[in-house]
Amino acid sequence: MNKRYIFLFSVLLILFFQIPFVKKNVIIAFNVIKETFLNLKKNINDELNAISNNKKLIKELEEKNKKLSFELSRLNAIFYTCKDLKKFKFIRKPGLEFTQAVSYVKLPDFTSVYVTFDKPVPHPIGLVYNNFAAGMIVKRVGNYGVALLNSNPKTSYAVYIGKNEIPGIFYGKENIIKYIPKFKPIKVGDLVITSGLDNIFYKGALVGKITEIKEKKLYQEAKIKLFYDTLNPTYFYAVTNKALIAPDTNATDTDTTEENLTKPTK
Repeated sequence: MNKRYIFLFSVLLILFFQIPFVKKNVIIAFNVIKETFLNLKKNINDELNAISNNKKLIKELEEKNKKLSFELSRLNAIFYTCKDLKKFKFIRKPGLEFTQAVSYVKLPDFTSVYVTFDKPVPHPIGLVYNNFAAGMIVKRVGNYGVALLNSNPKTSYAVYIGKNEIPGIFYGKENIIKYIPKFKPIKVGDLVITSGLDNIFYKGALVGKITEIKEKKLYQEAKIKLFYDTLNPTYFYAVTNKALIAPDTNATDTDTTEENLTKPTK
């Protein structure tokens, strides 16, 4: 009985939808529903794409933020270290390469430092600060040079003493000049400069002044007060081969008057 009613109802429903007015409105309603569904699907896809794009954008912004934070830290470091550059004098001599102390090689040794120097070091390379002899680069480790300051016992280089340019060899830590010819007169207060004959420095970098003279059997020895003797190394010029063969102009922006040469470095 129920099946008969269901069959009859189905036939009547089919006939009902065949009525032109009803059929037209059903099609219109179906199209509206279909369009609404498609629009809804499109909106959902757009939202999902927007979320995906936002995630990519957020990731890109996070990466840029990391890079900017790193760059800001680097610039802050440069800013604070560059405050000391006002004490660093420009030397008008070809072949000098600006370099900066990075860290001590091994604490508690304050006499050797890593410097920003990534070129080959076939022999010791002199370091000058405001035309003062400060030490020498002795080897390269990775992208850095290992520098021995004047206070290091392994530091040594050729010097001239006084106006007559009497030769000798400076040795660090003890601040002694050895192997000074015995027959050549020197006196306390004589100016000591680099001779440049050892291919470590150019001729004329200021070293110090004689404070004491000792007579030996074959040679003289002299104690000196260094112009550069600091435990706070900052910036230097590295004396490259080009500087060694350049004309010796001795042109610097450093005041080398008698009064200024007696001032210790800070």
